[in-house]
Amino acid sequence: MDNTEVYRVRRPSLIPLLVYISLLMGIQLFQIYNLNYRYTSSDNLVLSCLLYGQAILCFIVAIVLVYRIFTIRRVVEIQIQPESILIEDLGIEAERINDIYIKGYFSPVVGIRPKVNKFAPYKLCFNFLSQKDEDEIMKQLKAWAERNQIKVTHKNFSRWL
Repeated sequence: MDNTEVYRVRRPSLIPLLVYISLLMGIQLFQIYNLNYRYTSSDNLVLSCLLYGQAILCFIVAIVLVYRIFTIRRVVEIQIQPESILIEDLGIEAERINDIYIKGYFSPVVGIRPKVNKFAPYKLCFNFLSQKDEDEIMKQLKAWAERNQIKVTHKNFSRWL
């Protein structure tokens, strides 16, 4: 196992997404309240059911996000090996990686998108603990990607919840 580099990184923050989902859920509940307060006819039953469904979906997503904030967001280790990357206990070989995305400049988030996924899974996303770690890991990651012919793109990307 020579040529193996081990770095400490952390999972990206989910708090902005939680705030957005909570705001969306609040808007849905406000619309349900206005719909039921102003109209009492059975014509609005379908609309009311759709609004309740959306609010319940937002509530479920908010619970998942709160769970992840308290359980998953911790410091993890990433190992850059010659033919694969190991993030915590999840290893992914170079031939299974489609793209590596980098989002942001001051506190960049790195996402690794496997070929079988449309989005980068949350477990394959990370950001850096310090500026020194960021520079060192970024150089190693870009050199590793170049050796394995993996495209590194600086852009906003979506990650799977």
